[in-house]
Amino acid sequence: MHSGNLLAYASAVVAIAALIFLPKRLTGREIYITYFVMISLTIYTDLFCGLVLDLYDFINPDISTSDLILQIALPPTAGVLALNFMPDGAKRFIGYLILVTALALVFEWVSIKTSYLEYKGWKWYYSLPVYVLGLLFLRWHLRFIRRAD
Repeated sequence: MHSGNLLAYASAVVAIAALIFLPKRLTGREIYITYFVMISLTIYTDLFCGLVLDLYDFINPDISTSDLILQIALPPTAGVLALNFMPDGAKRFIGYLILVTALALVFEWVSIKTSYLEYKGWKWYYSLPVYVLGLLFLRWHLRFIRRAD
């Protein structure tokens, strides 16, 4: 098995196990909604940036079954986990935002080193605002869901 695939599948298994076994601060409804919102955002973003703009590839330039499996497992699970442990207060959130963004950038770097991800015009520092905006979106998203109740 390709080392990039191994990294991705192992990460997905660990993330899903963490989602199942770690304590939850989110309701089942919040997890369900967030999971499918994250799948949608991930697929649309990667289709646009990866295929239309051709800024990066995952293992190979074509869409494969393993790409789809990983797209519906790893990013949404990571998003739900990030939201699950996100602190409420603004000061604690800033530290959390920095930590989670740094962890995401390290994971992206490891993904490049294992050849799971290949940049073709994308730069690592483009990811920095994407992760920050993603976490800000998740914070808003949870408040929106809870307000709708």
